[in-house]
Amino acid sequence: MPLFLLLNFFIAKLLGKDLWDEWSLFNSYLSVMVLFSMFGIKATIKYVAEHNHTPLLRNVLDDAFKLRLGVMCFFGVFIFLISTPLANGINNPHYAPLFKIAAILVPIVSFVEYFKGVFNGLHRIKYNFFITATEFLFKLLFAVLLLRYVTNLSSVVYGFIGAVILAALVGGFSFYKYFYTQLDRTSEQSFISELFRYSLPLFLISVGFMIATEIDTMMLGWLSEKSEVGDYGLAKQIVTKLPHVSYAIAMGTMPVFAKITAENRARMRQLFYRIIGLNTAIFLVVAAGILLLSRFFILLLLGEDFEGSVLPLQILTVYVLVFSFIVFLNQLLDYQGMARKRAINLQFSLILNIVLNYLLIPEYGAEGAAFSTSISYLPYLLLNLSDVRKILN
Repeated sequence: MPLFLLLNFFIAKLLGKDLWDEWSLFNSYLSVMVLFSMFGIKATIKYVAEHNHTPLLRNVLDDAFKLRLGVMCFFGVFIFLISTPLANGINNPHYAPLFKIAAILVPIVSFVEYFKGVFNGLHRIKYNFFITATEFLFKLLFAVLLLRYVTNLSSVVYGFIGAVILAALVGGFSFYKYFYTQLDRTSEQSFISELFRYSLPLFLISVGFMIATEIDTMMLGWLSEKSEVGDYGLAKQIVTKLPHVSYAIAMGTMPVFAKITAENRARMRQLFYRIIGLNTAIFLVVAAGILLLSRFFILLLLGEDFEGSVLPLQILTVYVLVFSFIVFLNQLLDYQGMARKRAINLQFSLILNIVLNYLLIPEYGAEGAAFSTSISYLPYLLLNLSDVRKILN
């Protein structure tokens, strides 16, 4: 998370406000592509966690890897083919070369996320850390180095490609050397169809999540000025990574919720509420820091050109709090095989988000988008909380 924040600080600083506005809009579409390419990864986490320390783990890993390779190839070709029509369709034809480069970047990013998911399911978090640290450290180094020579968006994308290749190599080497070679395939049971079927509702959730998290930036590009996109983009890049504190806690705690029985239900319920209590204490401090210090630090580090990001960032404090709790609810539901129900719950927030953006962005710009995003996640939080309470009780 600190490396991510530093990365965006230097990109904004080196690009300047005008190119940062362009990057914010392009990065929104790039994020959508990455989310689509993640098809199957969350299903992999669930099945690896369920079959960890069982004779069928090798089967799960083999079939999940085959599914990942197929998805990577499909999305790489698909993104390349639609690059020019997509750029023209969003009235930014100069994005076409960037989308073509993204056809290389996106599949490799999904491969990196696959290894992170496997290690998450295996509950070997230190390898997840090695991969993530490699990815963001070299994103920072490569992007800054290239931007000092050529100040354009392609420099950032090429820097990202170099970083994710290194991260994929770290993930692949660690997985093969320390885990895969120690496993034997004891049967011919195949999990490809199961992984694919369970991936479908999770894929729908990813699409819904994409709409919920990126439609605000896209609608700003459609209904407002690119300066508003840049103002909102900086605020959003800060707040979207803050819940990774919750993800870090969840990585170390939530895999145990894959197996809830009548005998351990009371203990699991107590553990879950303790985790939520810890998260609450942390994010009350985080929220207070955003509200009190955001203006000072943005003006100090980036200058008055970025002052328009202050109020959207403060409004998005609500999003930070809400989503920090959603992280734990989502993972518990996924481990309990309730991804389909979670997909249904998300639809209410999607509709609310689109309606609020349509009503508020034309008049309030970045502030309207920030308010819409913050409020729209509340139904999703409450519905997921209701389902989790039913499981734990």
